[in-house]
Amino acid sequence: MSRKMGGPLYGIGGVTLLTVLLVLVLTMFSVLAFSSSQADYRLSQKNAQVVSGYYAGEVKAMDLMKQAQEIWPDGTARPAAAVFSERLQTEFEVFVDLYQDGVLFFADIVLDNALVLHISLYLRPGADGARWEVRQWQVLPPDQDLGDIFFLNLL
Repeated sequence: MSRKMGGPLYGIGGVTLLTVLLVLVLTMFSVLAFSSSQADYRLSQKNAQVVSGYYAGEVKAMDLMKQAQEIWPDGTARPAAAVFSERLQTEFEVFVDLYQDGVLFFADIVLDNALVLHISLYLRPGADGARWEVRQWQVLPPDQDLGDIFFLNLL
């Protein structure tokens, strides 16, 4: 029995099989990485849309506050609720109610098809910087009633 010295102990088939398995594993990892990156991209796009919608709604709420403060300047008599309702120029419906010595504003600002910013603001007489009190500033689905939220918190 003669055997060549220094030759490989295994055949070329084992190396080929190992190479094929390695290529398959690397292909699977690349497909998984690609699908994960696509999902992350879609999620970041949705997040950017929601955040930009929220800040657009916040700008609308700040505009409401500015208009209300111009209607009732510091140191003047409080106008009637109808004056606020007539002079406020907004893209959304605002409910105005006189409360104690100030004015309450209630509004629902639609952020997008899936979210609504519910706000309740109180404007009271006093210095310009301390006139506003935020009673409610909450983002909810459009069909969600605030009573449902309070009821669920009681359970």
